[in-house]
Amino acid sequence: MSETKQAILQKYGVSSNELIRKGMEAEVYAIGTDAVLKLYVGTTNFAYLATLQNFYASLSQFALSYSLPYIQTVATEGDICISIERQLPGAPMSAILPTITKEQIDSMMRIYLNAALELATIQIPSDFDRYKLFDAEGISHRTKGDWHQFLTCYLTQKLVQVTNYLSKDVTNLAMKVQRLYTILTQPYTGNDHLIHGDFFPGNILIDKMQRVTALLDFGLLTMYGDWLFDIATGWVFFDMYDEFKANLRERYLSIVLETLGKHVRGKLYRYVLFYSVISANTYSSICADGHYQWCVANLNNQEYWNNIE
Repeated sequence: MSETKQAILQKYGVSSNELIRKGMEAEVYAIGTDAVLKLYVGTTNFAYLATLQNFYASLSQFALSYSLPYIQTVATEGDICISIERQLPGAPMSAILPTITKEQIDSMMRIYLNAALELATIQIPSDFDRYKLFDAEGISHRTKGDWHQFLTCYLTQKLVQVTNYLSKDVTNLAMKVQRLYTILTQPYTGNDHLIHGDFFPGNILIDKMQRVTALLDFGLLTMYGDWLFDIATGWVFFDMYDEFKANLRERYLSIVLETLGKHVRGKLYRYVLFYSVISANTYSSICADGHYQWCVANLNNQEYWNNIE
């Protein structure tokens, strides 16, 4: 352990034994019973955490049946960024799923969907000037157009980074990309709702009664726009790499269509395909990991393209 990290833990009265988890971005330590200390070693910056702090504070006005994150303090010590956050109750849904029966999974899918639908009741604040929470490039300012026009800019930006890779692995990529552009030329007629952007079972906390207690980790893909984006990506995230070998993608899709109506199917496909382009290089800048291959598989799924809207 570095001297800086030791000094931080000592400053906040935390022992290394109180480490709760160590993720890709932060080490998380318990502070008492109602707060956590997060240490980011070279993975983020103060401005990022301050933006999150303000964003979470703006969400505190909305009444949901489950909790959302709340950052009390942000600071820096050397190359380490620090946040003190409200400790959220429950265990990750992803940790519970392997312990339940296949029959119980259907019930869990409905709980998962209802949590996403509840989040979608939050509309864009009147004073929020962009579609994307983190937008260093300035492509999402609301004065530049509607949700579809923002997605067009976002798609163009990401294609510069990933086309050389996707063109080798995705059949008829240019034609497929043009199809997305054509769809996005249609004016967006819906309202702009809060989109988590990474709505998957690992970010959902539940209690022993299988009630959702909290939603974690808003961040790089948090946006305001069509609420179906979270429904679509949440669908393919539920059993992302077919860990259960139980055809859960089709089972969950049937629940979504039963709940929302079959007319949403084409939009679900649209957002899965869009996400598969913009996230292709999320974890590997040279598109050389399993997530990239997952994106390629989606983009080569002809059923999605045949029914896209």
